[in-house]
Amino acid sequence: MQFERLAGDLGRTEGPVFAGSGDVLVTSMDRGHLYSVDADGVTARVMNTGGEPNGLTEGPDGRLYVAQNGGRGPWNIRPICPGGVQVVDPVAGSLRWLTMDPVSPNDLCFGPDGALYVTDPTRTPARNDGRLWRVDPLTGVAVLLRSVPWYPNGIGFGPEPDFVYVASTGESVIRRIEFSPDGLGAEHDFITMPYGHPDGFAFDTDGNMIIATVGTESDLSAPGELQVWSPEGTLSERIQLGSGHYYTNVALSGDGRLIVTDTDDCAVLVADGWPGKGLPLHPHRV
Repeated sequence: MQFERLAGDLGRTEGPVFAGSGDVLVTSMDRGHLYSVDADGVTARVMNTGGEPNGLTEGPDGRLYVAQNGGRGPWNIRPICPGGVQVVDPVAGSLRWLTMDPVSPNDLCFGPDGALYVTDPTRTPARNDGRLWRVDPLTGVAVLLRSVPWYPNGIGFGPEPDFVYVASTGESVIRRIEFSPDGLGAEHDFITMPYGHPDGFAFDTDGNMIIATVGTESDLSAPGELQVWSPEGTLSERIQLGSGHYYTNVALSGDGRLIVTDTDDCAVLVADGWPGKGLPLHPHRV
């Protein structure tokens, strides 16, 4: 699989999303901006969030929901704004807070019930603590679902409606957690990675999971990679992308276009003709 540089000079990229417009949207953590990237690599600034935007997702009406860590991530030495979830209206050019209850959110996604689910790690070098939240996208009411003794990072729903998947980065584990609109149930270690540490991930329509990793084995400073895992939790492929340490997240379109955020190189990578089609994200999943 051949990856090419779609866009560069965007700062430390994260949160790729295929928007309804067809463009790719990414966050720039160190610059505090949201960018759009079209199919030819032309970029435009969508919004200055005033902080350090991390994860990103699109709502049913085209509004964008931002996991704002407030500058508590690794690219700033001190907080520069509160943490929480922000809402961007690209048409109106507006930015507002949905909630500031989460401390330093990392990633977020819509669930099958229409609510937002947010990972909120405590950003210490030990990477061993955090919280999982549910947020009403209409009212902003945030419910703390669970405090966890591990670092919650990427979050997403696979083909099943009754499980949510969360990356435990420090442990090199993907956890599968029983899910219902009433809350979270038992946790299970779905994947234990022998190489690297998981960050963001995406599913294809067959249930395969594509994981962006940072570091290898126990060394976070070593090069990252992409890994493909089967629906049964078996490693099927490792893809080397270069010498970067932080390949932070992925997005897969319905026509097999795979986007990777290369945080070290401040770039967006693309591969066309991925063998699987992207599983649509909630709330756009039929």
